[in-house]
This record gives sequence, C-alpha cells and structure tokens, in this order.
Amino acid sequence: MRPADRFAARPVIRGTGLVAVVAGISAVVTGLALPWTLSGSRHPDGVTIAGIVFLGPLLSGLCVAYARTEPRRFRLTAAVAAVAGLAATLVAIGLARLVEPSAGVGLGGPVTVAGAAALTLGWLLAVAGGPGALPGSARPWLTVAATAVVLAVVAGFAVDYAREGRFVDATTAGDPPAAGEQTWPLPYVGVQLVGVHDQLAIVRAEDGIRAVWLASGAIAWRYLRSDLPTQTAGLVDGPAGGTVVVVFGTDDGVLVTALDAGSGQVRFTQRYQAGKMASVHGAGRTVVLAGSGIGAGDLLGIDATAGTLLWRWTPARNGGPCDITDLATTAVTVAVALRCRAQGVDDVAVGLTATTGAERWSWHTIQRSPTELRVYATGDGFVTVTGASPRRAVYMDADTGTVGNRHDAAGALAVPAAGGLLLYAEPSGERAHLTAVDVRTGAVKWDVGLPGLGSYQPLAATTAADKAYILWRGPDGRLRLIGARTTDGGATEDRTITCTTRCPEVALAAASTHAVVATREEKGAELYLSAT
Repeated sequence: MRPADRFAARPVIRGTGLVAVVAGISAVVTGLALPWTLSGSRHPDGVTIAGIVFLGPLLSGLCVAYARTEPRRFRLTAAVAAVAGLAATLVAIGLARLVEPSAGVGLGGPVTVAGAAALTLGWLLAVAGGPGALPGSARPWLTVAATAVVLAVVAGFAVDYAREGRFVDATTAGDPPAAGEQTWPLPYVGVQLVGVHDQLAIVRAEDGIRAVWLASGAIAWRYLRSDLPTQTAGLVDGPAGGTVVVVFGTDDGVLVTALDAGSGQVRFTQRYQAGKMASVHGAGRTVVLAGSGIGAGDLLGIDATAGTLLWRWTPARNGGPCDITDLATTAVTVAVALRCRAQGVDDVAVGLTATTGAERWSWHTIQRSPTELRVYATGDGFVTVTGASPRRAVYMDADTGTVGNRHDAAGALAVPAAGGLLLYAEPSGERAHLTAVDVRTGAVKWDVGLPGLGSYQPLAATTAADKAYILWRGPDGRLRLIGARTTDGGATEDRTITCTTRCPEVALAAASTHAVVATREEKGAELYLSAT
C-alpha cells in the first residue's frame, strides 16, 4: 500500500474503531443487565460487575475524555484502554465459564464477552488509525457500516456457539443405503428404543438420540448434547410428519428438542419448568410430556410445530397429589390414569382436551386388587382395564367419556389395533392364544392358538398397519417374536431373537415394513437391536 493510500485509510480505521468502541460499551452494559443463567436468572456478584464496568465502559470513557485534552498522547491512551478492555474480556470469559451448563447459559455472559472483545478491538483500531479526523464523506462511512455489520454477525454466531453450539454434536441423514442382508443383533449406545420410522430405528442414549439405518446398521443421523442428560424421548406423528421429541434434564426443569425423524433436522428447542419426565405422547397438534408414578408432577402440553407451551395440568384430587399409572391419547383427548390416595385409594381416568388441557370428563372405579388402572386409545375412544382376575375392560367415548360396552379382558397383555380392536395375548400351559375384541361391542372378532408357547410369557406388543407383533420370553430366557395379521389373526412370522444373556430388559417397536426388538443388560449403556 502506498503512503497516500495508508493516510486515506486512516479515517476509515478510526471510524470503525469508534463504532466498535461504542457498540462494545453498549453490549457490555446490556450483557451485565441480562441474566447469565437460564435457571434462576442469576447474575455475577456486585464486585465482579463493578470490575468489568471499570475496566471496560468506565475506563474507556475516561480515556476518550483524556485523549480529547491530550491529543498528542492519543495512541498511548488508546493502548491503555485496549489493555483494560482485554482485561475486562478475560474476566468476563473466566466468569462465563463458571456457569454450569445444566443451569443453562443465558445471554448475559456471552454478550458481555462479545462486548468487551469489541471494545478491545475498537481501541486497537484506534491505535492503528492514530489521531486525526473521522471520515468526512458518505462513502467511507459506508465501509465503516459494512465492517460493523460483519462484526455484528460474527459476534452473533459467537454468542450462539457459546450458548448452545459448543454442547451440541449433530448430523443429518444423507441418502438411504441400498437394501441388503444385515446380520443382527448389533450393539448401539443407548438406553431406550424410541421407535421405528420408515427405514430407521430411533435410539435414545444418556447423551442424546441416534437414528440407525435398518438396511445397513449404520448411523443415519444423531443429535447429542454434552451438557445435559436425557430423561425420555418419543416418536410422534405431528402436523409436520414424524417427529422425535427428546427431553433433557436441567437444573430447574427440562429442555425439549424436536427433530425431524427422517432427517434429524431440528424443528425447535425450548426450556420449560417441570419435574422429571417419563414419557412423550402425540395428540394431534400437541405433544404431551408426562411423569410417572408417585410424584409424577405436572403434565405439559406443547405445540408440536413451534414448541410453545399450550397448557400445564397438575394430577391432583381431593386436596392431594395423585400417581400417574398410565396415559393414552387420541387426536383430541388425553386420557390420564391416576391413583389418588388423599381420601382412600381412588383409581380414576381423566380426559383432557388436547389443545387446552381442560378437563372434559372423569371416570372412577373401585379396585379390589393392587393392580393399577390401565388405559388404551382405540380409534375415537379409550378402553380402561382394571382388576387382576378377572380383568375388566370398559369402553368410553373420547370426547364425552360416555361409558359403552364392557368385556372381560381376554389376556394378560393388551395392545390396541386399527379398526377399534384390542388384541390380547394370553399365556397358557394348555393353549396360549391371541384374541381380538371389538371394543365398541365387546365381541370377539377372532381367536387363534399359538402352538409351542405354552411355557412362554408375553413381554411386549405393538401394531403397525395391519400387523401385530408380540414378543414372548421362554423359561430359558430366549425370546420369540410372533407376527399376526390384525384382520384375521393369520401368522406372518415366528422368529427367535438372539440375546447375549437372558435379555433382562426388552422393548419392541414397529413401522409398516419393519419390527425392531431391543435388548439391554440391566443398567447397561448399550442396546442390542434385531430387525425383521
């Protein structure tokens, strides 16, 4: 650069430095006023705030005033202000690093750091530009403005990275692999089989979510966090299609992230004050988060698209809290099964409006056994199941709670199927069988025997399209997956699932073309997946 060009550039450098100093001072003041943690909205102590203010905005103001009276010492004064700004930046960085990630990194710390860094950069530019006039025409100021915009964008990305990006390890899915024969089972880091979506099995681990291609066994996409542990996850069909909703625990509630099930793209991430969550359910355009058992805490209803909190409902009756024993949903109603003990044992099912959380109806039963109330969604209604022997099933309308026909449950394990059917799997030394009951009429639609399963016990069941899958455990610990058509009970498959030991924990999920069995050692950190 020629000497004349250097002199011509100095007003632009001085102008950029001035803008950076002013923006930095504003950002520091704003950052110190904003919360540094999302949990509890905590701020630094007063002494630390005073130190940052002195080293940053206050000393910069004093340096500006001194430079105006002693222009010959402009560079020295600017250097002193730059050193002080650097000290403020280091103090702010050190303090921001003390924020516990589980408390949530608020805007205050990163904005303060970005402001102190901008202030330091501004004074360094002032040293480079030296004393003199600011730009006198519009064109140099356009250059200054463009530079300021670039700095602001960079600062915005830096703030976002400091708050979220450094904790998140995420990828999205590419093209699906070619179909081929895969040898199962395969181990994956995980503690929960969330579900099956198209050609993917969704697995939750302590650090987040992974999706596995069933054609190859390779990881299709992942969303992991290093700062928060997961509590639960669910696969729901919302207005935008299949969505994986994963719940992370925080200091004062939960962080909920919704991901596109097929690609892994983030749809929303929001924090809510809540207790520990145990399950995720879809109810039309609402995602329902619920705890379980004693001290279950409030249910949350969240907009499935934007993550907005729609409602909060407390499971309580007669002046005392209730245990949540089960939950089922239709597109318009959330049915919650409760056991309340404020005035004796009261088992009750409560119907909530999915969009508002308002109570629509309630249904009480008197139980003569410790068996908890169960509730199943069957088309446009619900079936409650109570008792032990016999087990009584009652159909009720989802909108009004009107009670319909009753029937005796035909098996120890129940799973709803399309067409208003409830399928029952019953172990028996004489005749293990699978039975389909029309919940509206209580009539048996079909009943088929299951030869060779007399000593087996049903563990889990699920349905997808027109197929039902039931997982059975034999006396030696071996697992058998039985498939049947929901239309007539005709057999579709019968296969043995390999386990490394006795498969103490098992789960089952299915889509239209695949069923997946997950086994896990007690307290283990790996899931073994077997796919049909």
